[in-house]
Amino acid sequence: MRTYRVLVGALAKSQLREPVALFFTLVLSPMLLLGLGAIFGNDPQPQFGMSGFVDQMLPGLTVIGVVVVGIMLVPTNQLILRTSGALNRFRITPLRSRTYVAADLTVQFCLGLIGALLTLLTGILVFRVPWPTNPLLVIAALVLGAVAMLAIGYTLAALYPSVAAATGIGNGVMILLMMTSGAFIPTAVMPDGVQAVMRFSPVHHIAQLVAASWQGVAWPWVSVGVLLGCTALFGAIGTRWFRWDQAR
Repeated sequence: MRTYRVLVGALAKSQLREPVALFFTLVLSPMLLLGLGAIFGNDPQPQFGMSGFVDQMLPGLTVIGVVVVGIMLVPTNQLILRTSGALNRFRITPLRSRTYVAADLTVQFCLGLIGALLTLLTGILVFRVPWPTNPLLVIAALVLGAVAMLAIGYTLAALYPSVAAATGIGNGVMILLMMTSGAFIPTAVMPDGVQAVMRFSPVHHIAQLVAASWQGVAWPWVSVGVLLGCTALFGAIGTRWFRWDQAR
């Protein structure tokens, strides 16, 4: 346990020295919310059931930090450590792989959750979005989503051959997931065909759970099943294919 705590502290300090990563994880989502809210406002709109634009966008924008951590931060960090030989040096110490993975997941999980909560607070304090009916369920939805995205992130880290691939492909994957999440375009105004495609996006299901928790309605069990399935499948793949070095 002491090794785990020390490693968590070291990895957290390492992340705090990366301003670009912190920007995309903690600042990007609140900044987008402020920009979109300044442009469109949050007055009641009939196409949104007399709720405001920000009210509709907030659940989707909330998950951006979680997505950045899973799709970009985890794979990139793993590839940097692997290609530099840092992970391989860990291997020749008494450190167990599961201790390192647990510490890394803890740090990345906290970063993603903090980014999501900052976005929620921005919506509430700046645009007077009503407080969620059940705040604990909102947090539970974010936790479930963050765990699923971290599992996906570790699988991607095992598959990518280089840091350049993690950055280039990761950007494309992240944009695709965000465009199908409802974060930038409210789901209600999308064509039926696009809405059908969105059902395959884990990010969309995270946003659905956050929205349901916010409104105090029952969780859609399809979304719960998708995220649990992603966690189990990609968690198993990421664990099985975890590598300390670049050797294939």
